[in-house]
Amino acid sequence: MVYQSRIFHLFKPATTFYQLQKAETIYSLKWRILLLFFLSTVIFAVQGYYGIGSSSISTTLTLDPRNIYEWHKALFIIGKLLSGIAYASCILFVPALLFNLMTEVSFYKLVVLQVFVLFILLIEQITYIPLLRLLHLDWYSSPLSFGIIGQYITKIPYLIALFGCISIFKIWGMYIQFTGLRVLSEMKRLPLFAIVFIINLLFWGISALLTYMDFYRLL
Repeated sequence: MVYQSRIFHLFKPATTFYQLQKAETIYSLKWRILLLFFLSTVIFAVQGYYGIGSSSISTTLTLDPRNIYEWHKALFIIGKLLSGIAYASCILFVPALLFNLMTEVSFYKLVVLQVFVLFILLIEQITYIPLLRLLHLDWYSSPLSFGIIGQYITKIPYLIALFGCISIFKIWGMYIQFTGLRVLSEMKRLPLFAIVFIINLLFWGISALLTYMDFYRLL
């Protein structure tokens, strides 16, 4: 059986993953991956242009002369562009590798699964742009995440970022992973949910840690 990789198949997961399970050949996967890498770099570059994620260096930049400021801003945008490539790589391949080790499902089929997840998370990255431009909200204060609740519970920056990482998009991505792995691996629900949750929690924890590391002071 041949499986045609199409991103919008994520809206009918049961049928999609059944077809993927039976597939012996997967078409169009490379093109979908290249498209997502391109979208990721564009989205992150736009975020860099609008200063999303620059809070740790913004106070220092305002003290620089105009030409130095523009140079630092250009470097920041380039850094965000590279972050887009790294982000897409991590979301596509790292969970696929971990799931492959724990479930023995084909790595390529798991990459197909992560294509859907990356598409969902790129939608989330897009929402950060109007939140900052129109509502002046940082990503961890998104009304689509638990970040606001986290700010009422604690004043610890790391925990606020961790709560901010947990959003409806992340939960949607977890649902896609769980649904796909249920079909592809035929594992029992509880151990499979534990695997999916722990891997995602690990990613959220690392993301929250990286967010509040002040790289500018480490230079």
